[in-house]
Amino acid sequence: MQKQEALSYEEQFGDAPLYFNSFAVHSTGIIKAQTLLKVDTYNLACVPYQFSMKRGILAGAFSKDEIAFFQRFKDSLAGLGLVFQRPDERSPMKIFCRCQISAIAMMKEKESVGLIVCDWKPIPPDLAAVLGEHLLLLERLKLEFGDFKDRLVPITPDSAKKLGFNNYAIMTCAAGQQKLALFSISVNKLEFLMPLRSADLVAGEKVSFALFFQRYRFSVSGDITGSERLPTGVQRGRAAIDFSPELVQLLEEYYVGH
Repeated sequence: MQKQEALSYEEQFGDAPLYFNSFAVHSTGIIKAQTLLKVDTYNLACVPYQFSMKRGILAGAFSKDEIAFFQRFKDSLAGLGLVFQRPDERSPMKIFCRCQISAIAMMKEKESVGLIVCDWKPIPPDLAAVLGEHLLLLERLKLEFGDFKDRLVPITPDSAKKLGFNNYAIMTCAAGQQKLALFSISVNKLEFLMPLRSADLVAGEKVSFALFFQRYRFSVSGDITGSERLPTGVQRGRAAIDFSPELVQLLEEYYVGH
């Protein structure tokens, strides 16, 4: 059964990339610091950068000389050890992957960071299941992003507690960074109050928001859709924001509780 599920994940997702951002690390339970690639007689400490059902890309701290040395192992067989701590399992899950080194190079514009591309020979069923479950989660959250659009939640002490929101947000715009007081939130919109002496917002301006929740701290890009000055002089702004899996998941759980 497990092998059948793994094969279906491979057929369904193929080369679909999974980037190990904070959301993916939380979702998969991977312990990045316990990743080890064994090449010939060398054990290389690496971290997962991007995986798919066909290959994995690892990042590591390497000098140019070290990269040049390890390029001799291109097309060589290697072994990759991965460790996952799933929330529903008491003990860590260890996965060993047989793979072939297909490329070793420095990361562009990143000094002392090298990338190693490993083709699975083949992908272990347990790893296919971990990746597949995460990619299915992303698909579901993207669908719910459409379902939950414009469903605003007013930020009150009660809703902030249920969302796990730390009542802390920062907006980065052309004028610099500003702390915000969120007024309401949805998967695709934010309404917020800005400091008294804040620069006037311009509709269409590109911005980004750093949002601080107990479970996640994440950033999301957006566009200013409008603003006005309240009688007190405080500026109230509105923004349309892009898809954020963290935010959709948090709001999904909030809606289920209501």
